[in-house]
Amino acid sequence: MKILRIICRVLIGVLFIFSGYVKAIDPVGSQIIFSEYFSAFRLDFFIPWAPFLVAYLASTAELLIGCCALMGIRMKETAWAAMAFMIFFTILTFILALTNLVTDCGCFGNAIKMTNWQTFFKNLIILPFVIVLFLQRKRYRSFASCRAEWITVGILAALPVLLSVYCYRHLPLIDFMAYKVGVNISDDMSYPENAAQDEWEVVYRYEKEGKVRSFSKETMPWQDSSWVFVSTQSILKKKGYEPPIHDFTITPPDGGDYVTDSILNLPGYTFLLIMPHVEQASTAQADRINALADYCLMRDDRHFLALSGSDYSQNERFAVKTGAMYPFFTTDEKPLLSMVRSNPGLLILHEATVLAKYSRFDIPTPAQVEAKITGQNPDKIIAGYITREQLTTDLLALLFAVAMILWGVVFRQLAKRAGNTALSAEPVDDPAKIDEI
Repeated sequence: MKILRIICRVLIGVLFIFSGYVKAIDPVGSQIIFSEYFSAFRLDFFIPWAPFLVAYLASTAELLIGCCALMGIRMKETAWAAMAFMIFFTILTFILALTNLVTDCGCFGNAIKMTNWQTFFKNLIILPFVIVLFLQRKRYRSFASCRAEWITVGILAALPVLLSVYCYRHLPLIDFMAYKVGVNISDDMSYPENAAQDEWEVVYRYEKEGKVRSFSKETMPWQDSSWVFVSTQSILKKKGYEPPIHDFTITPPDGGDYVTDSILNLPGYTFLLIMPHVEQASTAQADRINALADYCLMRDDRHFLALSGSDYSQNERFAVKTGAMYPFFTTDEKPLLSMVRSNPGLLILHEATVLAKYSRFDIPTPAQVEAKITGQNPDKIIAGYITREQLTTDLLALLFAVAMILWGVVFRQLAKRAGNTALSAEPVDDPAKIDEI
């Protein structure tokens, strides 16, 4: 039984840490997901502030539960929290699986996409481990004082918030979106040869004596003229190939034909100012953005334009307010939110390949662009970015592992010196039966 308790503790700890981490490093994405939840359940009056608050609370709670379980501290409280968390989200995902009110539950952020039914069955698999953790919560032994454990909990609770704030200002540490650095947008929008196509079935609905029935083309009641036609419905029978980027289109300000391909095929470097909601876009960096646009105007192989998810009047107001002289084009807000998690944000392309992304807090100067982007080999820039992202991931994992080891060593030594090696966090029913972590 002791081995099972250890397995449950470690498994729950790792899963909750991963789930909380991918949410914490992408707070804007988490806010979008929770906004969809509030809209689906008709709680729109909460949307102005609740998604922001819930996104931070959810990632912090998951990371805190995961860290406490993995480190073996405050196990009674951790087991209660994990059980409440799993019961709530198992019920919620079951409702979503039945109703499909939200297509993406966002349980693992944008790192792993799962359908509602997949998420529900995933929760059913995890739930027994949480139940074991809960039922055995009194059998975990603490090797540190109650005060030391609560201090550790406080530190652990602050770290996810600091991580989310950093990623909110400087973009996610790991980019799970379709428009990450190194992606060629044109290639990811194209269909390969012999790609599987969607298969549809047309259903014909007829009414007779107040009852409506659906027929396929082969089962149509041709011989019975008493059936009255009602409607037709197209049902997707088999999903075909869908390119990684399938919803990105650009239209000019006058609402003419799509100019997506012509913009993506511009020679040299293309600077895209991304603004999903122009009316909410920050103007604090307007001077730096305008300087960058002027820098592009003086060169034939530099192109600067804005992609907006708002209407023409909002774009005009923003241009007048900031003195913007660059052109505005219209794009659906959903791909814009996937491009850069900032409003505004900057995306730099080289012949349709993403070279760099910047939040509004990090808009570069023309000199910085010359030194880091246009003055470097594009392949070298992409390779450097991928290397840095991987190193960041490995370094965070290493630091976390080292921190847990140090925590255990330090508190065990303190406990020994104080003569409290057998001290529990709280009184237990039968101390003789309590196992070590």
